[in-house]
Amino acid sequence: MTANRIHFSLLIVALVGALAGCYKAPEFINPVYSCECGSVTFRDSLYNLKMAEAVVPDSLEPLSRSYHIVADLRTLEEVDAHVPAHDLTFHFSFPELYEGTNVYYVQQEDIQHLVQVINHGDDTYPILNYKATEGSIVIYPAFNGGEETVEFNLTVRKSLDSILVDSPIAFTGTFTGIIE
Repeated sequence: MTANRIHFSLLIVALVGALAGCYKAPEFINPVYSCECGSVTFRDSLYNLKMAEAVVPDSLEPLSRSYHIVADLRTLEEVDAHVPAHDLTFHFSFPELYEGTNVYYVQQEDIQHLVQVINHGDDTYPILNYKATEGSIVIYPAFNGGEETVEFNLTVRKSLDSILVDSPIAFTGTFTGIIE
């Protein structure tokens, strides 16, 4: 009798375990982030943006702008293999835009900007900073809200401890952000 109870108990445990363990999850599809809002060229390679943000940072100055874009520098194979993130980011701001198309020349104006390559797979230099040394940024403002287009054609150089090193690199792109 005791043997039957043990056998029956084991059968119930196996049945419950089988029912609980038979969940079939849908096949995992690795997400590829793309805002379909623009692209950049860096080191002679074209990258689609995975994020582009255009905001009015100063609520008291509706013509102020801040932009932030991110491009994934990994190949599709590296994304599928879950290689650590390797991004190119570009952040720049203007205290006030002018009426009409705005053209800013890096050589003539002090444009607050930060270009970085952030590589989570590189323990030696996970963050590399770059500074624009020449070129232009053109903004087609959406003063009443909506899509705002930005084009840039810059030459950047790596910056180590505020010292420009290495050869100049072409950094160009076009993106659209939404002003609310």
